[in-house]
Amino acid sequence: MTFRSSVGAHDLTRTIEIHQLRTRLRFPLRATFRWRPDAPLEAEVTFHPGAGRSDVVWVMGRDLLARGVRTLTGEGDVRIRPLAGPGRKGQVLLRLGTGSPALFTVDRAELSSWVESTWAVVPAGAEADSLDWDFFDGLLADL
Repeated sequence: MTFRSSVGAHDLTRTIEIHQLRTRLRFPLRATFRWRPDAPLEAEVTFHPGAGRSDVVWVMGRDLLARGVRTLTGEGDVRIRPLAGPGRKGQVLLRLGTGSPALFTVDRAELSSWVESTWAVVPAGAEADSLDWDFFDGLLADL
C-alpha cells in the first residue's frame, strides 16, 4: 500500500508499508525509499518503526534494488532476493546486517515501480553523465 509519493526537483520519494520478519511473525511498518539525481547510483531507505522509536536509514545501490526484484543479489550487509512460493510471488526479501540480520519483505511491484521511476530521470547506465567532472579535474590538478 502506498502512503505517499512525491517528485520534487526530480527527487523521487515513495513511502510504502513493508513487514519486518522475526521468527515466524510479521510486523508491519513503513519505509521511505528516496532517490536523488545528484547521487544517481544510490538509494536511501528510511525505516519508520513507530511507537516513539527512531528512524533507521540505510543507503544502498539503486542497481542492487533493481536486480533484487529479479534474482538474489548483494553481499555483506545488504542482500535482496525475490521470494518464491505460494502467496509470496509478489514479495522481495531484504536482509540488512550480518550475524543476526534484520529481515523485511517488500511488495515486489511497488519496489520495481519506484526503481523504474528513477530510471525515467537518469536511465540505468547513464549515471556518470550527470557527474560534475570539473570537480574531479580540480581534485586531480591539486595533486
